[in-house]
Amino acid sequence: MSRDLTGKTLGGYRFGEVLARGAQSTVYEAHQGESDSPVAIKVFLTELPKDKASPIITEVQRATSLQHKNLVPVLEVGSLEWKGKKHLFVVMQRLHGESLRSRLASQPGHALPLHVALQIAGSVGGALHAIHGAGAVHRGVNAGAVFISPPTDEERAQDIEAEDHVYLLDLGASSFQDGLSGSSGSQGRRARQDDIRGLAALLSEMLGGSPATVAQGSEALLPLRYRNRKIPARLDAVLRLVLSDKLSPDKQEPFSSMAELMAALLGDAQSIPTLAAWSSDGREEAPKTRGRSGLLWAALLSVVGGASFGIGYWLYQDPGPSQPVPAVSSQASSAAAADMAHSDAAHSDHSEVK
Repeated sequence: MSRDLTGKTLGGYRFGEVLARGAQSTVYEAHQGESDSPVAIKVFLTELPKDKASPIITEVQRATSLQHKNLVPVLEVGSLEWKGKKHLFVVMQRLHGESLRSRLASQPGHALPLHVALQIAGSVGGALHAIHGAGAVHRGVNAGAVFISPPTDEERAQDIEAEDHVYLLDLGASSFQDGLSGSSGSQGRRARQDDIRGLAALLSEMLGGSPATVAQGSEALLPLRYRNRKIPARLDAVLRLVLSDKLSPDKQEPFSSMAELMAALLGDAQSIPTLAAWSSDGREEAPKTRGRSGLLWAALLSVVGGASFGIGYWLYQDPGPSQPVPAVSSQASSAAAADMAHSDAAHSDHSEVK
């Protein structure tokens, strides 16, 4: 199909400028016919097979129906006809901001501060946690599928410390590809592991790692701490454990769920982090209370975990529902100890923020 529908009116929408182009789809700014509401429309370039159009649309509708604070709201899934061919489109809430890929490209060395990277990883992990809980998978976790939207003026007026909102995009894209290939979809353990590894690779990239080296072999095992001394050795060890497992499929999976991975990354192997996104069903908002005891625990955890880790503020909320999570693999602990021993020997004359 034509890669530019700007100025056309199709499917009840008036297409505006192109917001993003990809190998499989194009995203447009658009306005809904009668209401003139601003939206974003992703149009898939591959033609919908006539004999599979209805089942594919139904499956994508099912996949995108999940609601979560870190998933971009999907308003409609349908098909439009252009030059005698039908194409799938997904209408989303119009967001303002930038993709994580764009944010990384604008950063010196393509690295984000540790606390920012962990905030983004926690938000994306919470969305994936809810997706897996609904019996689905994403299978497309990368910097281009994460969107960062700054707080509005109203939100800043209500909370001077309001943070960027993180959205995971492209939910349903894998269902579309499965429909075209005739696959029934990979909803099992291996597909969930792809999402777990995808999040680990995303966090590694945010902290200065290169997504290209992850697929090139032994270079993926190079500790991130060699590039960024502010990265805790334990966190580095967890990421290396997950990503090295990707290079050796016969190895035992180090983490069986997104919750286990996030608990290991945040330094708590006994319970799921008490973020709103990590409630019992992945959707429920936790109370936003800031009692003295909560602040005290947050301060203590922040000191113990290290000032550079900076996650104490995530635990201001009253503890929500939790469930036991297996302890972090001994491989991660051993790797962390080895890293710290090497660091102490090689840098004994330098101070380091822990």
